[in-house]
Amino acid sequence: MDDLHVTIEPERIVTATLVLRSWAAEDAVEALEIYGDRETAAAIGWPKPVVGLPEMRELLTQWDLQSSRRPVPQGLWAVEATEDGSLLGGATLLPFSSRVPELVMGWHLRPEARGHGVAGQIGHALAHHAFISGDASAVYVAAPAGSAAVLAVGRRLGMTAVDDLGWTHAGTRLEVLRMVRDDLHRIRPGISLDSSYDPEGLGDW
Repeated sequence: MDDLHVTIEPERIVTATLVLRSWAAEDAVEALEIYGDRETAAAIGWPKPVVGLPEMRELLTQWDLQSSRRPVPQGLWAVEATEDGSLLGGATLLPFSSRVPELVMGWHLRPEARGHGVAGQIGHALAHHAFISGDASAVYVAAPAGSAAVLAVGRRLGMTAVDDLGWTHAGTRLEVLRMVRDDLHRIRPGISLDSSYDPEGLGDW
């Protein structure tokens, strides 16, 4: 399986190095390391991080239920490494809001998983899923201008800026990037979990 190959299974999305799968209560210990982090909570827009395993288990159960009730290709996934099954983070493909149906990609990674191409591979997998499994005409990344790393991943995926949507979150205007089906393989991303992998011109995801 090469970097860009994505396999869409009934319960999983599989790439060269990642598996996107349903959340389970058994993920709580590792998930708490991610969602119990103040920096991660702030990046998501939560007022506070998750506190304790009971709260984490309850939240994971809610995510799994919510995901199962959403139409394809929407969902919330745990992201694990194929090599050892370790939890690297979470991924979402959800409407921007109840009134704005455009699908927005998101990812939340544990610190040691950042900077090694994981976010880029998640984004590519979610876009692939949206266009192949569903009838999405476009997918989006939306983040405050200060979230340079998130926006950089979108650009390296071949996404382009959209200036006329006026999306905001908590009173902050968001930078919005869009990908349509023809953009899916426009740029070959440098994707690897190996920190030594750094193709010229792409730098660190």
